[in-house]
Amino acid sequence: MKPVSRNEIIERMEKLQPGERLTFQLTPTFSSQFVILELNPAFPGKGEKKYLLRVGKTEERARTDKPYNSSDKAKKLAEWVAERWPQWVVDTTPPQAKAA
Repeated sequence: MKPVSRNEIIERMEKLQPGERLTFQLTPTFSSQFVILELNPAFPGKGEKKYLLRVGKTEERARTDKPYNSSDKAKKLAEWVAERWPQWVVDTTPPQAKAA
């Protein structure tokens, strides 16, 4: 399976709705960690960035740990993820967000 491209990640990030997230698992070269990209629920609060990047050894840890990075630009975070060869994307959009 080929890695997910930076452009595909950017495109999907720009379509995210509140409550939605993108989840990736990195290759063993990068410890098979999970990476989550999501809209920052505190945005547009003062000093808050639009997107959050979370990283963890498990998907649960990635969801609950402090954000690893944040940015107003999808490209910046997408490049970080793409450089680490994400092998697949898992849809972890909460069911209530899908129904909306």
